[in-house]
Amino acid sequence: MIYLDQAATSFPKIKEVQDAVIDCMNHCTNANRSTSVTSLNASRLIYQTRKLIKEYFHVPQDGCVVLNSGNTESINTCIKGILKKGDHVITTYAEHNSVLRPLYQLEKANIITLSITSPTVENIKKHLQKKTKMIIVTHSSNVTGEIYPIAEIGKLAHEHGILMMSDIAQSAGHLLIDMEKMNLDILCFSGHKGLLGNSGVGGFCLAQSIEMEPLISGGTGMDSFNHFQSDYYPEHVEAGTRNMTGIASLKAGVFYLMKYHDEKSKYTNELVELLYDGLKNIPQVVLYGDFKERTPILAFNIQGMDSFQVADLLNNKYDIAIRCGTHCAPLMHQHLNTVKSGIVRTSLSFMNTKEEIQFFIKAIQEISEGNYDN
Repeated sequence: MIYLDQAATSFPKIKEVQDAVIDCMNHCTNANRSTSVTSLNASRLIYQTRKLIKEYFHVPQDGCVVLNSGNTESINTCIKGILKKGDHVITTYAEHNSVLRPLYQLEKANIITLSITSPTVENIKKHLQKKTKMIIVTHSSNVTGEIYPIAEIGKLAHEHGILMMSDIAQSAGHLLIDMEKMNLDILCFSGHKGLLGNSGVGGFCLAQSIEMEPLISGGTGMDSFNHFQSDYYPEHVEAGTRNMTGIASLKAGVFYLMKYHDEKSKYTNELVELLYDGLKNIPQVVLYGDFKERTPILAFNIQGMDSFQVADLLNNKYDIAIRCGTHCAPLMHQHLNTVKSGIVRTSLSFMNTKEEIQFFIKAIQEISEGNYDN
């Protein structure tokens, strides 16, 4: 199989991640639950992972790296835990449903008011209000790979005393992210995409301690007589047993990226350029997005064909895995006028090869010409 769905989940997992998971399974149990060697190993692994992520994203303060099940939990924790009655929020049409749905829930409950606009400084500025508490803008579209000016938007937010939050699920691991320089108060990340870890792990980082209510309450292995979650971060918003093998995979993935980022990024960009050059020369292909700067995603359609039809042909005739449909980003498809057809999304990484890309281009050429049965 040729796997071109790296934006959904990185695959195959690199050897370093596989080895880290096996080592964790053999040497770690539950962190902060006993004085056993295996529990201490788990606690040490969590500490080391937080430290590595703090360095990787340039998080300004200690204690502000939260580990959980992934980006959706992170976004829900921050949105539902921070926003209060009467707050106003600005977000964009480029957002994933993991941002939109929690906001819609709070809007329906008459807790917040919501403005949705384009991911530009100019348009966001038009929607500022006295009650604006938070601006949420994805760093990179999960549909088209376009990169948005979150540093400039964050600067605008801070000039007005507003919290700036960004979903970096698609950019983490592909772009270098500096939380301080990008004016981010909150960033939420997935561990299983560009960061190369397993599914079911991710987290969020805070520039400083921010008052929020925990999304989930329960055990932390400490402060057990407190009726509520600990007041101290990160335990304040972490409850229950940690996903130790997921955390081990995340640590290994981030460590690998810190070591090889430039080399792997250069090669991945070469693959994207090769794919773009091949697709743009097929007359029936319609490409979407800005191609000047992007994460390794290319979104397109073949004229006269539904994206699901193209995906089925790629899978059944060519053994190629891609993503089709609306990618949990409905407003982006309204913006692109692709609600009915969806979009064919290819997403690459350094684990793909130039031969695979050339084979994919040939497959799209055949499909667009109706020659796939020959």
